[in-house]
Amino acid sequence: MSNSSCKGQGGSPLDELAELLQCRWKNIDQAKQKTLGTLEQLSKIIEGKPGADTSVIVHGSLARRECTRGSDLDWTLLVDGVADASVQQTFLAIKNALNDETAFSQLGLEKPGRQGTFGALTFSQPMMHYIGGEEDSNSNTTRRVLLLLEALPVGERLKAFERVRQGVLRRYLDEDRGLLRKNTDGTNLRWVPLFLLNDFARYWRTIAVDFAYKQFDRGNKGYALRSIKLGVSRKLLFASGLLACFWCDPEVSKDETLEPRKQSLVSCLDAFFSWTPLERIASFFVVHTRGSQSKFIRETASELFSAYDDFLDLLNNTEKRKHLDELKPGDEETDIVFKEARMMRKRFRLAIQNMFLHQDSPLYKHSIEKGVF
Repeated sequence: MSNSSCKGQGGSPLDELAELLQCRWKNIDQAKQKTLGTLEQLSKIIEGKPGADTSVIVHGSLARRECTRGSDLDWTLLVDGVADASVQQTFLAIKNALNDETAFSQLGLEKPGRQGTFGALTFSQPMMHYIGGEEDSNSNTTRRVLLLLEALPVGERLKAFERVRQGVLRRYLDEDRGLLRKNTDGTNLRWVPLFLLNDFARYWRTIAVDFAYKQFDRGNKGYALRSIKLGVSRKLLFASGLLACFWCDPEVSKDETLEPRKQSLVSCLDAFFSWTPLERIASFFVVHTRGSQSKFIRETASELFSAYDDFLDLLNNTEKRKHLDELKPGDEETDIVFKEARMMRKRFRLAIQNMFLHQDSPLYKHSIEKGVF
């Protein structure tokens, strides 16, 4: 894998890592198989509806291939073309098909949340051109970042999605003036795209702030379950984005084909984002398992994926999931189910911290110099 780490070809890095560690993550495997079946059904429901300049995109657990009981159908219709009346007709046809109760029953999914970010039209221009500034709303930032970190096109119409994702990546890299320039002392090139990294960091902080707002807005309803998700699956998203930026450095990715050209980095990132967040994290551990710190890498990988496997087991347990969703504020400290979930969240957090901030990690220097300061 060392010579093709940015190409996204071959088998899944998750399978390769499981083989290297000689272990199996049952819940991760089951969630993936359930997702593949759900995506196949979803493709049939929308068949023939998207137009030439559109793509139906799913986000959330479907895009991560982590579908469990209670997963939402977070979808958008991405438009990369002229916005005429036919676009609205296409959107309504898809929306009506997906809002049909029979479809939800067939898919075994919940409807999108009430914020309006999903189950809606998304246009390419705001995502590409409103990066920062007054017009870059929370919804626009969310759609753009999730297009990279957590998005999967469904059905036959893929071209709009592919064009927009590559266009967004080029915008981030073209506007990064210091990218691939040598340091002031004439030494190493700066491979890490800071414009992209900072937007990922901004999105992560926005999620954390919005979590507090939603807690207030909803009268603490669902706090316990949402807090666990924030500390695990949402944190995974940010970690995989941070890793993607560091992955542009050949010292991290061990990719000998990378060239000091921005188009080379666009191609690398585009392929890297074609993997799920878990696969991106796994790719790092696969590449560095045979290094000088192989014992540390193996132990960190084992703990991280074991904790995430337990997280998916929790989400797939209808009783525990409902219990956490209905847990009243103030009861968390004495609740056995929440204590169990919080311990799993802590294990995941410590493993992520070791991956990026332990002095034995190949990511340590970049994390301190680029991720923190």
